[in-house]
Amino acid sequence: MLFNAIVFVLVLLSFAVQEFVPTIMPETTHYARLFLPAVFFFAASVAVPFPVMLLLALTTGLLWDVRYLPMSSDTGQAASAELGMTLADAASMSNADLRFGYSIFVFGLMGILMQGVRPLFRKGRLELPVLMVGFATFGWLFLQYLIITFLRGGWHFPTAIWLKLVTDTMYAMFFSPIMFLVLHLLARVTSYEIKYDGLRYRYDGR
Repeated sequence: MLFNAIVFVLVLLSFAVQEFVPTIMPETTHYARLFLPAVFFFAASVAVPFPVMLLLALTTGLLWDVRYLPMSSDTGQAASAELGMTLADAASMSNADLRFGYSIFVFGLMGILMQGVRPLFRKGRLELPVLMVGFATFGWLFLQYLIITFLRGGWHFPTAIWLKLVTDTMYAMFFSPIMFLVLHLLARVTSYEIKYDGLRYRYDGR
């Protein structure tokens, strides 16, 4: 379907645009950033069918790990800041902290949660979808840091991490209405109908 194909192209383009997205007020927000591919995936998850969402999660997670989980430790320290860590955490992060493929699972999990608000998105109600994008962004970053601290053998949650999680979530929620608008316009142009049948239970009385 044309709509789904264009969404896949936009996901690929989001990785290219991400390279030019700057941090916002680095001194105040501890290098908070808009993670465009992730936020666009969360927004697109409410517009595409479940099988397409899983394929999007596979594509987004695979490209994310390829780009931000390099094999060398020097580039790994720089990429960890892109992943959402403060510079202090990036300095102590090694390429063994995160395993290749973890993003596919996390994106798939968050995509399943986003699928639950498809009826509201279909009706043009964006209040809860925007909140869910924030929740998915917070959950994605928090699970990522949780995995890192678990693999390090300790639980360390400094104030800077919580501040960065909150600011990254706020930026995601701020820009998500633009992405929802783009998806709505794209659906209209391509005559795509957002359907949601939910879970069906059949009982024939026998």
